[in-house]
Amino acid sequence: MTDVNESDENLELFTEVLSALDKAQLPILGRDVFQRVHPQHTTTDVEPEVGEPICGAYHVLFPLTFTTGLRWLVKIPANGAADKWDDLSASSLNTEAKTMQMLKCETTIPLPEVLDFSSTPENILRCPYILLSHISGVPLYDVWFGHRLKGHDPEVNRTRRTRALQGIASALLQLGLFSFQNSGSPIYGSGWSLLGTSPTRRVDEQATLNRWFVHQDPADDPLYVSQPPSSNTKAWYTFMLELYPEDNATQKGIVALLRQLISWVPEPDETDPFVLAHPDFDIQNFIVSEEGELLGIIDWDGVAAVPRSVGNKGYPGWLIRDWDPAMYGYEESMEQGVEPEGLWEDSPQTLAEYRQVYISAISQGRRNEGNVDCCRMSLITENLAIAAADPRCRGQIMYKVVREVWNRAGNNKEMDYTEIVRMFAENNIDSSTMSTLYVGFTTLLSEEGL
Repeated sequence: MTDVNESDENLELFTEVLSALDKAQLPILGRDVFQRVHPQHTTTDVEPEVGEPICGAYHVLFPLTFTTGLRWLVKIPANGAADKWDDLSASSLNTEAKTMQMLKCETTIPLPEVLDFSSTPENILRCPYILLSHISGVPLYDVWFGHRLKGHDPEVNRTRRTRALQGIASALLQLGLFSFQNSGSPIYGSGWSLLGTSPTRRVDEQATLNRWFVHQDPADDPLYVSQPPSSNTKAWYTFMLELYPEDNATQKGIVALLRQLISWVPEPDETDPFVLAHPDFDIQNFIVSEEGELLGIIDWDGVAAVPRSVGNKGYPGWLIRDWDPAMYGYEESMEQGVEPEGLWEDSPQTLAEYRQVYISAISQGRRNEGNVDCCRMSLITENLAIAAADPRCRGQIMYKVVREVWNRAGNNKEMDYTEIVRMFAENNIDSSTMSTLYVGFTTLLSEEGL
């Protein structure tokens, strides 16, 4: 189990929680749990050594290596200091741990074993934690870009990529076993029975931007908001938009246009409109072998029931980056092997090719969804969800989506995006424009080869 985002430079982001942590108790916790799980070993057999902390975006990991060779990880939230911890965070950690335990019992999804957890700072570590088994393997990023990072043969690398995508599709399809009438964090009864849902903790991107640029507060610790359960799939998409109404005319028009597109997103005709999904379906959360075999899916923090249109059958995040221009860092020079300043990226053509690989893998294992293909249309729906949740990405995603919508509508009139946004801002959209958008959008959602 590892994280491509881990960096010792991030340690300063965890100053407060690391100050609160009683690090001397880490080996004691590990030893006590080890003896409970493996009572045949004596104390001298199991004394663990604590490794250097590994920092992710929202948590820090402490490796515990036992004299037997076994390795575990203690995961501690970035806001785990007592004065930052609240009931919402405690509920989120509890859901994360119990969901992982449930999936370990009820599915064949490869993920770490939850050995112990505490959703309160009132324990020997003085911080909430989850104690996890370690998954041996390499980050998918290292295999996915093996032809760039290690000079692997491109055809061999293609085979490994395909194997990884097939394993991921097979694993995440199993989340479809867990469906809900309402969105939110699952609540478990005895025997892993699902009793319903509770509020979900979500990162509040707008609040973070306000802290930095309005209040001039440079703090980097995450800010969260509680999203209540809802039976309305569209309300799930637009929750963040409701929290921060726009006053600026242009932004108001973009948001109104975004709301309109979301209102046209079809959902499968299923008994339950919501389904369990991984909360951060991106490349850093997958561990594979050198040959691309899926070994583990990590980081289930924030796991919840979401609309099926953005649920467990959607594309992996790294396959849809080209539709999020604010975050997509591809340069043509990468094709010649020129190393980027940041992370490697695939070209739009390559991403489209692997989207077809993934949708083929999903198609082999899914039930018939009638006229609604959640995987195919997730290229659009997942990016609309990003646009609704993250104001940094909203403008560029919306311009790209509307441009593609307009091109597919069969309207010979050239798109005037500024005029479309103005009409939506003033709630004065003519019928021709609305019809063009609707026809183009429904065509785009069902189009093959994107």
